[in-house]
Amino acid sequence: MIEQKRYILHFLIFFSFNIYAQECTILSPNNYGDCEDFIGYVWNGEFCAPVYGCNTGNDNEYFFGNFESCDITCSPVFPVGDLNNDYLINISDIISLVSIILSISSDTDNILFNTNGDINFDNELNVSDVIILVNYILTDQDNRDSWQIINEDILSLKCSQCHYDGSFYAETSNLILTEDIAYNQLLNRVPNNSSAEDDNLFLISNSSGLLGILQSYFWEKINIKNENHFYSEHPRYGELMPLGGPFLTNGELNFIKQWIWEGAPETGSIVDPIILNDLSIYEAPEFEPLDPPINGLQYHIGPFEVYPNTEREFLYYVPPVDGTYYINKIEIAMAPGSHHFIAYMFPDNYGTPPNTYEYRDIHYPYIDEFLSNGTVNFQWVNNVQTLQGHTFVTGTQWPSWSYDLPPGIALEFNSNFGFDLNPHYFNYTDEVIQGEVYVNLHAVLPQEINKIAGVMQLGNQDISLPPGEETTLSKTHSYYEIINNITIETPPGLDQINIFQLFSHAHQLMTQFDIFINYGNGEQELIYTALDYEHPPVLSLDPPLTLNLGESLTASVKYNNTTNNYVNFGLLSTDEMMIIFGLLYLD
Repeated sequence: MIEQKRYILHFLIFFSFNIYAQECTILSPNNYGDCEDFIGYVWNGEFCAPVYGCNTGNDNEYFFGNFESCDITCSPVFPVGDLNNDYLINISDIISLVSIILSISSDTDNILFNTNGDINFDNELNVSDVIILVNYILTDQDNRDSWQIINEDILSLKCSQCHYDGSFYAETSNLILTEDIAYNQLLNRVPNNSSAEDDNLFLISNSSGLLGILQSYFWEKINIKNENHFYSEHPRYGELMPLGGPFLTNGELNFIKQWIWEGAPETGSIVDPIILNDLSIYEAPEFEPLDPPINGLQYHIGPFEVYPNTEREFLYYVPPVDGTYYINKIEIAMAPGSHHFIAYMFPDNYGTPPNTYEYRDIHYPYIDEFLSNGTVNFQWVNNVQTLQGHTFVTGTQWPSWSYDLPPGIALEFNSNFGFDLNPHYFNYTDEVIQGEVYVNLHAVLPQEINKIAGVMQLGNQDISLPPGEETTLSKTHSYYEIINNITIETPPGLDQINIFQLFSHAHQLMTQFDIFINYGNGEQELIYTALDYEHPPVLSLDPPLTLNLGESLTASVKYNNTTNNYVNFGLLSTDEMMIIFGLLYLD
């Protein structure tokens, strides 16, 4: 009799968990012929996979036309505390949680564990979770309209600091998100993005349901959970927002998604505010090797060891390839522990190239700065000088990064030398870690290219930060300094360049990195901000930022030196840097 009751209880719990979720048929994306036509998405049991084949056969009803429909249907994300998946958190969720806890002792396979019931994120379901959930419900006194909560508690704090009237971000996106006009700016307006407009999206659609989600460009831009899909399948949509983070919490994302699902009304309390108690944030997926590009080049470094409490940075020469490559997409994937990865070109006057596929280390203990007789190790000196004399091609501080150049624009690679690749890892643990890097350079045919992109690198080595103080350093780069520090040849009389990408590079004492454009009339405008030295935003500018003769760029960087020593320019992460990188083209 006891076993029978337990079986009934398990059935009721399972039923309550799934009445709002739809079971999706598991299909293999490899079963639909050898054709290369895109025919839709299927659920493979773990994620929504694109299918390239001949036809859907008898499985047409299980196919989805786009990733978003498949993901929302087959892999829905429900708020923490919502155990019956109805986007409400109430007494029924408490009953479900208590039932699970009472039954979990006999659940040897852990099939009853529900992450939405783990309110305190300790990977256990117990009375502590019940107490917290009860407290959430009892203290829920917020009766504001759902839009008012979004406007005042989310957009005002995380969006309007950049999207205000007259700001560079507001002008380039044609979007102002201050409290007084945010709703009218968002609802049913066409985005100022040609790719999103071509996809028939609105900033926020009031169509409600799945259609409303699918038509809302704003949702695509904030849904950090789908970053891989966003950058791989919507490369022209710009960057995920807020630019460079911190991104919205899972509670905020669930609240906004449900509000859009309900038709995005301006009035009415239609979403349970308890959802916002979920302060957890998205965590990037684990490191995975990249598949080689169909056309282009792949480079793989490692695995290599990074000893406890050390930094490892080295140069790794890969030889040139025959012919000229036009690179229009770059993918980089790095194992945990990376500080950065950069691909460099050698200067034209460089001598004999280094040995191929060797680690030419920069820091002790991987290389000695002095030999046993007390003299300088010239191999170490050569490695450092080579690094400082290189020309930047591409790189990132993000562990997983994908970037598509605008249509018709590509980086040209036809050097007499190959690339000198530069991984930098730091390991402040007591265990050895393994570093590893994959780099994909996707190539297109010459006839697909209208303009050759150049790389811009603007640095400041005059850095001296007093101990225990906050310091702001500024460096203005004139128009002529900028065109003299790009990787493409500039014709005489050049009076304009078009910058379509910007990002910054600094080390761990940086707290804010701003870039301003200085116009010829004396006015200055903020065009870029980074608040995280490890993950500076890569700002795509569409349309590009036009810099004219007589105009300039200023880097203004705040540092907080929390050490007891002066910190100066240097290559270690405990030193500092102040660099603007960018991509541009000439008319």
